[in-house]
Amino acid sequence: LEEFFDEIGFYLYGIHRKVETVWSDKLKHKNCNTWPGTDCIFLLTVPEQYVDEMLKYLKTFRMSLPEGIAMSVGIIPMERVIPRLYDEDIEVNKELLEKLKKKHTK
Repeated sequence: LEEFFDEIGFYLYGIHRKVETVWSDKLKHKNCNTWPGTDCIFLLTVPEQYVDEMLKYLKTFRMSLPEGIAMSVGIIPMERVIPRLYDEDIEVNKELLEKLKKKHTK
């Protein structure tokens, strides 16, 4: 995928390798033989007007790969991204906060 991005001149992405994921209390991918993880996740920054074009590129790339290779796409609208949670006007669970403060300030 990195080579493909070079081919199309796209350079706004981050790569996270050997990703461990947890989908439920029983479904945990921890990068071991019992629970294999994901090879990597690419995080792309794509302006809204180019999302459809990028999806077309990504599907074209995926269609060129052999069957059996998993590739998924998720889209997160940037207007909902919170760069600094501490300053955001979101209520906290006060009971849980007190419990966590005790735990983290021992």
